[in-house]
Amino acid sequence: MKIKNLILKFFINTDLKKDVLFLKSIDSFDCLSVFQLKKIRAHIYKKTYLKKEIIYKKGQDAKLLCIVKSGKVELDDTKNKRIIHKRDLFGQKYVFNANEVYADTATALEDSEIYLLYKDDIETLMEKDESIGFRMFKKILQILYKRYNHER
Repeated sequence: MKIKNLILKFFINTDLKKDVLFLKSIDSFDCLSVFQLKKIRAHIYKKTYLKKEIIYKKGQDAKLLCIVKSGKVELDDTKNKRIIHKRDLFGQKYVFNANEVYADTATALEDSEIYLLYKDDIETLMEKDESIGFRMFKKILQILYKRYNHER
């Protein structure tokens, strides 16, 4: 067993370990080290939304990056509806732009546990640890490139 795994097994809080492993399973975060994921986890707020509860409304100031831990979320911009499932992110396109408002409403379709990262916390994290920002930016570009080529 690797030393990192031993350290994780014996010296890390169980919830923290589960959260880090969960974050590692998400495409946008799989490029980060355990240490970097622990830094991100320190800024995550966990919230359970009940079925039909609104997470954010169209037109509100965009300040959240959301990750679905469990459940389902609907994004509705009045023209299109999209369903977001476990391990999916939403709100990320607004987080990296200044003075944005949500173009859709996010509603829990069933009881859902959502991990919330505030825009200010993300920016602070990326300023303090530039490698987190660089790796995430690089990964997001790769994801966008794949999507672009897939749609063509």
